[in-house]
Amino acid sequence: MRPASFEYHKAADIEDAVRLLAEFGDEGRPIAGGQSLVPMMNLRLARPGHLVDINALALDEIEFDGGVMRVGALVRHERYAGDPRIAEHFPALLDAVHWIGHPTIRRHGSIGGSLSHADPTAELPAAAVLYDATMIVRSLEGERRIAAADFFESAYVTALQPGDLLVAVEFPVPPANSTGSFMEIGERRGDFAIASVGAAIEFEAGVITKAAIVCCGADLVAIRAPDIEAFLIGKPLDAPPAKEAGAMFAAEVEPSSDHVAGAEYKTALIGELTQRAVEAACARALERK
Repeated sequence: MRPASFEYHKAADIEDAVRLLAEFGDEGRPIAGGQSLVPMMNLRLARPGHLVDINALALDEIEFDGGVMRVGALVRHERYAGDPRIAEHFPALLDAVHWIGHPTIRRHGSIGGSLSHADPTAELPAAAVLYDATMIVRSLEGERRIAAADFFESAYVTALQPGDLLVAVEFPVPPANSTGSFMEIGERRGDFAIASVGAAIEFEAGVITKAAIVCCGADLVAIRAPDIEAFLIGKPLDAPPAKEAGAMFAAEVEPSSDHVAGAEYKTALIGELTQRAVEAACARALERK
């Protein structure tokens, strides 16, 4: 199929982009790599009247400053996946990006595009929630900051309003005594996930001192598991209760059946992936001791 007709505009800078988006309102959409938007337009699931090309904007840097990693919205998946600082500080994020689509998608797709698209099975929204990221949004009214947990409101729905532009995402840099992992299962490599689970831990003297667990595929947005996070604190790295944590998460979620998998299978899968993610994170912690 072909997309419905639209007008194309190339923004010169951030101010120009937000001006155009404000002018077009609900009819305007920013476009960078187009890896999510263009297929939806071709299927006529999305019909913007105006596309604002933001590729010329200065939003393609990865900066570490004051305990925060700021990733510009136009940084491509392939680029931050190859940054050694990501591997050092955000191993679960690095794991997650390797599950994103296929090489062409990772080469052209941007972090801002994926986050703004808010696919309920996408890896980056889950990683943003796992690491307590903050979305930096610009509009004609100025800049505002939105916590990842508040940014994703439902499937393909975010806190972005007409005229808004996601310009960056900020991740608090975890301490040196931290690590994590991200596990996923799909029908085939590169397909949308059936379910995925990420784990991030801090550790000291051979035990877990802080934990974060996130799952996507069980709800319309990525969800955290605070009771399981609390349960893992104080547990030994060399014998973590990963199976018990998986059983707890499986007991909490209520996924819906779809054309790919039934609810019962998804529930079991989330339990298994939780166990694997916790075990992998603890194994990495032991390697770093």
